[in-house]
Amino acid sequence: MREQDHFLHKWFFLGVRSLLVLLFLLIIYYQTFPDKRILFKENKLVYLPENLESVPLENDWVRLEELPSGSLEYLVEVEDYRFYRHRGYSLADIQSSLLQAILLFRRLRGASTIDQQLARTLFLSRDKTLTRKLREIRIAQALDEELGKKGVLEYYLNLVYWGRGLNGIHKSSKYYFSKHPRKLVPGEFKALIQILKKPDAYTKEEVRSLALEY
Repeated sequence: MREQDHFLHKWFFLGVRSLLVLLFLLIIYYQTFPDKRILFKENKLVYLPENLESVPLENDWVRLEELPSGSLEYLVEVEDYRFYRHRGYSLADIQSSLLQAILLFRRLRGASTIDQQLARTLFLSRDKTLTRKLREIRIAQALDEELGKKGVLEYYLNLVYWGRGLNGIHKSSKYYFSKHPRKLVPGEFKALIQILKKPDAYTKEEVRSLALEY
């Protein structure tokens, strides 16, 4: 009986490893896929391989140079500390997510870089399926390639969901602190970044109190 358990255990983990290798090969293929491109079209982006249009871009666009000193470093530290070391996705995080989904029978969790979050915000639903995750990785790679690192950060800050039906740092700054983002002090910007994980969980008063802690 123990030999049979050992045999099943061995083949189970071989299957898991094979799945991870297959995923890695798919990612490499998508990374070198010749047609992955982003087209800039009026107030939208288009992901050309699928002819997929993004949500409309925000009118009140904020440039990175308008934000408080140290803002980008803090954003990357909190949201995606490997941001400058990957090309749109983190293989280590994806492997961890897959292992938890397979071994613990959980739904596929986030494991999302800033690029992937931007891809999802622009083009995709929030369904936690492997198919959607692979599409997200392909689009994230294209965004990283076409926009560059600073471009990805700028688009992310201008489009990410900040709770209360608000998208983008211009609207969130106006709502929570009654000021344009260029007038935010570092503590206020950090408070906005901190609520991104659960944006609808905070009231305006709680966000303002959080800003005083930095």
